[in-house]
Amino acid sequence: MDHFAGSWSFPSDFGTPFLTGELTTAASPEPERKGRRAERVPIEIGAGLRQRGGTGISVQIIDLSTEGFRAQTHLVLDKGADVWLRLPGLEARHATVMWAKGSFIGCAFERPLHPAVLDMIVSRSR
Repeated sequence: MDHFAGSWSFPSDFGTPFLTGELTTAASPEPERKGRRAERVPIEIGAGLRQRGGTGISVQIIDLSTEGFRAQTHLVLDKGADVWLRLPGLEARHATVMWAKGSFIGCAFERPLHPAVLDMIVSRSR
């Protein structure tokens, strides 16, 4: 990520300020999470998804964290929709759709997964 630290200096021969300072392209020490509370783990695993009052469908989980997941689905879901995700070997987990774009959705669990449960799911998928 580019970062600039500097100041404006006035005046210039051209009637506009010169920008002086230092530009760096060094990566930031913390990876960006775009507002996420937990690190995402890339994963490819089939799961079941059900909307309130609906029947279950199959979805493909693309990444998973203790706080939520991203999935690909043919179901059209709006932001704020309640869903239940059934991961293999686990009971259904209540989640809220945080965003939807095309065939992809991002959801936040109502109650986070325990880190050991996440580790188990990831190890089983590989």
